[in-house]
Amino acid sequence: MRKFILSAAAVLFLGVVAPSIVHAGAQVISSSEDDEQTTQQSDVQANQVRADTQTQTPDQNDQTITQPPNQTESDTQTQTVSQAYVALGDSVAAGAGLAPPTNGTAQDAVCDRSRLAYPQLIAQERQTTVTNLACSGAKVDEGLYDQQDRNNTVVPAQIDRAFANGTPDLITITIGANDARWTQFIRDCYVFRCGSEFDDARAKVYRADLRVELYYALSQIEQLSGNNPPAVLLSGYYTPFADLSCVETNRVTTAEQTWLKGQRDQLNQAIQSVVPYFAFAQYVPLDFSGHELCSSDPWVQDIQDDAPFHPTADGQASIAQSFLTKLEN
Repeated sequence: MRKFILSAAAVLFLGVVAPSIVHAGAQVISSSEDDEQTTQQSDVQANQVRADTQTQTPDQNDQTITQPPNQTESDTQTQTVSQAYVALGDSVAAGAGLAPPTNGTAQDAVCDRSRLAYPQLIAQERQTTVTNLACSGAKVDEGLYDQQDRNNTVVPAQIDRAFANGTPDLITITIGANDARWTQFIRDCYVFRCGSEFDDARAKVYRADLRVELYYALSQIEQLSGNNPPAVLLSGYYTPFADLSCVETNRVTTAEQTWLKGQRDQLNQAIQSVVPYFAFAQYVPLDFSGHELCSSDPWVQDIQDDAPFHPTADGQASIAQSFLTKLEN
């Protein structure tokens, strides 16, 4: 997939250590919560970005918004329903590991969508319909505002599909864990080790890049709605771990679990930090306290389930309630 500006994550993948990334001009946004340091893009690039987005960037150092290529792919909706409520996001919003939709499409199967996912529960409670476009593996730039390659199947950009039949009344989004390589870090903890200074450096760069991409995605929603955007609720993430030990966590040390929880907190801070720049958006925190792995009533699928570390049906119900509470307020 072509991007006009090389992301910080891509630079890091090419083997440049974190301090060099900053001084080499990698395009990232600083986060006050993370104390992440960034460099400025050239004036020519910055002017182009402002022309593309027609919005201000978050602060003086936030001068890079990547631009997606034109999308021409068509898509089929998850359901032939009203566009009043559209759900976007990754495997959490899709409901990975749970019962598939009744009369689901081929794309539902590719994206691991479930009839027990929280968007369906929100729609039921509000007595409306939902088009759930969330897809497992989605990132902001590869799934939300640009197309996604999922198991050799092209899934068109979710934001484009959300506005295909006009502006929705409500959009819910859960996105960012894949951008932050959350699953990769969990795998490292289980298979090798995690929590090193290099892991910290990588995680900071990924979060900084996420903020850039998320800012651009919300700007796209604003533009596609003709500057009359719908209500957008953007969630954070729960932590699957507590300071407990059981068969599901016996390969992860207590220190590594603590590190993962800290990374979850900083991921949520990165997501939340973008929301104030868009009056139509609200942040929805998620809390699985007392229901993590090894608890007596876990809301997280364990390592033997179809989608480890993803919400169970009860976990999805809890997420739905968090969104509904925000909507009621």
